[in-house]
Amino acid sequence: MKHALKLGVVGSLGRMGTRVCALAREDSRFQLAAQIARDNFARAPWSNLNVLIDFSTPESSLTALRKAVTSKIAVVIGVTGFSNSQMSQIKAASRKIPIFLSPNFSPGIFWMKRLAKEAAKALPAYDLSILETHHKAKKDAPSGTGKALASVLGRKVEILSSRIGDVVGEHTLVLAGPFERLKITHLAHSRDVFAKGALEAAAWVHSRNPGLYGMEDLFSQNAKG
Repeated sequence: MKHALKLGVVGSLGRMGTRVCALAREDSRFQLAAQIARDNFARAPWSNLNVLIDFSTPESSLTALRKAVTSKIAVVIGVTGFSNSQMSQIKAASRKIPIFLSPNFSPGIFWMKRLAKEAAKALPAYDLSILETHHKAKKDAPSGTGKALASVLGRKVEILSSRIGDVVGEHTLVLAGPFERLKITHLAHSRDVFAKGALEAAAWVHSRNPGLYGMEDLFSQNAKG
């Protein structure tokens, strides 16, 4: 039997971190070895970990990343809102350790992007708009997922953001043409879909060579295997 991976969760007290911790406790592939928050960053057993899952903030994420590079730990990053300068630091770190970076770990969002790309290509004359809604405490707008969806469309697209209530996540691509509209929508009912996806990413990336990986790599590998 394989030994369980020693997992550290950065941002363990947040909305996503608490769900990652809860699901990790039920997953025999992992041993939840460290729940890392602002008050115990310095005391975390970095050198004893195999993989990190990070759902904190851009600033905390980069601090954890430096610890991971020193201790040669694979990292899964679900944080959004990085600046260009911060992204450069992540890319530099990926030359030393394997990093899995994604704004969204939902299988449904992965396939929504595939469908959106095909639809935008097939209907070049249609106007495009992305509508994204999240809970009112989410700081970045547009969302990382909204930006990722826009990036596959091959042309400029307006992203409309709404922050209301406790909405987990809703994304809709609207393609508007003469006499009709096509909508492709993804609704997340629970944060567990993202937490489970992050755990799948952690199980996959911990044994990879240094590099920057994403959902495309995970699904391509699973398709082969």
